[in-house]
Amino acid sequence: MSTTIDISNENEASRNHEKQNKLFFVSNVWYSIAKYLEQHEKKVIHSIKVGTALILVSLLYLIDPLFNHVGESSMWAIMTVVLIYDFFAGATLSKGLLRVIGTILGGALGCLVAFLAEDFGKIGYTTVSGMSVFVLGAVATYCRMIPSIKRRWDYGIMIFILTFNLVAVSGVRADKILDVARLRLIAIGMGVAVCIITNLFIFPMWASDELHNLTSSKFNKLACCIEGSC
Repeated sequence: MSTTIDISNENEASRNHEKQNKLFFVSNVWYSIAKYLEQHEKKVIHSIKVGTALILVSLLYLIDPLFNHVGESSMWAIMTVVLIYDFFAGATLSKGLLRVIGTILGGALGCLVAFLAEDFGKIGYTTVSGMSVFVLGAVATYCRMIPSIKRRWDYGIMIFILTFNLVAVSGVRADKILDVARLRLIAIGMGVAVCIITNLFIFPMWASDELHNLTSSKFNKLACCIEGSC
């Protein structure tokens, strides 16, 4: 007498069990991703906005017609985005304005020193440029350590020192100094404009909203504590 065992049902049950395990794994992964995005939504949005801004300013270097107008100074636009892009829109706007003001003042004084130093020959150019860099750099650095100035103008003074130093000691002819300063100012202005547009008009995040949410949550906890004690 022979006994036959039907294993088709067992194979089908094992396949269904494997499918259920896969679906369970996929659902767990999707739930974890959704939960993470919900908890870190603002961080993800900020990261995407920074990437978008970097792509836009990189076009100044990658596209030939734009590069022909701006030249190598397009790298300053990329540096501007990296340096001034902040999580909050207000901070980005403040740092952008300080960068523009510091660049204009530093570039203007650097061009003035270069024009004046041209009349003293090569040795005189080196002497005047070195003395001006020392004096203005020391004075500006001292101003950065004053608490009231440091709190509001520290970033702008730092950009002023950087721009003035680069322009004053560049060693090029006076007519080229103006072109270099103009192109760098245009590139920095483009970088600031891209930062402000992407940060203020694409899901803007304001520090006041964060303060409001934090304050309201504290008051809610306080109200729950008071209700529990009554």
